[in-house]
Amino acid sequence: MAGHEKIDKDYLFKTAIRMIGEEEGFNSIQMNRSLNVLTSVFEGVDFVSSKNMLSVERCKDSIIIKNFEGCKRMSGIKDDSIKQYLFSISSLTNFCKKGLICITTDDVRRYLLYYEKSVCKTTADNCRRNLNVFFQFMEDEEYIKKNPVKKIPKIKDGVKYKRWYTDLEIESMRDACTNRRETALIDLLISTGLRVSEIGNILVSEINWEGRTVLIHGKGDKDRIVPFSVRCKKHLQEYLMERGFYLSPYLFCSYKSPHNKLGKNSINKIVKNIGARVDLPDITVHCFRRWLATDLNKKRVDPSVIQEILGHSSFEITQKHYLEKSTNKICYLHNIYAS
Repeated sequence: MAGHEKIDKDYLFKTAIRMIGEEEGFNSIQMNRSLNVLTSVFEGVDFVSSKNMLSVERCKDSIIIKNFEGCKRMSGIKDDSIKQYLFSISSLTNFCKKGLICITTDDVRRYLLYYEKSVCKTTADNCRRNLNVFFQFMEDEEYIKKNPVKKIPKIKDGVKYKRWYTDLEIESMRDACTNRRETALIDLLISTGLRVSEIGNILVSEINWEGRTVLIHGKGDKDRIVPFSVRCKKHLQEYLMERGFYLSPYLFCSYKSPHNKLGKNSINKIVKNIGARVDLPDITVHCFRRWLATDLNKKRVDPSVIQEILGHSSFEITQKHYLEKSTNKICYLHNIYAS
């Protein structure tokens, strides 16, 4: 058997049973029984690779990644998020030039330092989080003994001043609209502060016109009811009357056949075009979200209500990223006590 590599039989059997079980719909008891039968049948038999076989490590990596992807899909993770996980994993393995089970904490550190040179710190930390989720999966599934990313701390970014738009600037966006679709979109953003992905997924059938609410399918498959203003209702209905209520099941759709829903890029492009007309070229859908949160906070709306409208898991997120720091109050107190 010289020149032949011995294959981890236990690992091979567990992987085979897991893949068969997922295909056939086995429960945990059936999978354990199948594994016991397979182990018993091949007791005392060694498995070795030959020069004609694919690389054992490459086979292991592809199986692990496929299992990880399957688990994420079963848990309801969206395709875009899965693509980000797979991109982070692929980038790491290409950098390290070694199998996944051989990657160490030092390998991940070196990769993140390299990756950070070409992206901002926030993007680099997103990569770190993606890798942490993946290697934690490997640890939980007993592919590895310890998650090599667990010891790596968060990559912190400096606190930067965010551009907060004034009430006058937001109102100017509404005045700059040139057609009913633009007016409906901007009014909806002003009234609800929805995410760009949530806007694209709104179904006409899920709008309650009488109650002025819309069912929103948010991040992590979390549904919530979001109210909108009387003015928003008027402009939405005028837009739908013009384009036709039954042209598409989606609220915002392409005017071209087959009238698919507008994607994130298309919605952002519309907002940017409107912003450019009033000298606000950098405004995005997300800016309306921050503006609404701050506006509601100024009006002393209950923090839990603001959190619910925005669809955040905790008010800390709302407070940290979406509420404007009161610069006027700071200046006022400074004038009193420091002058």
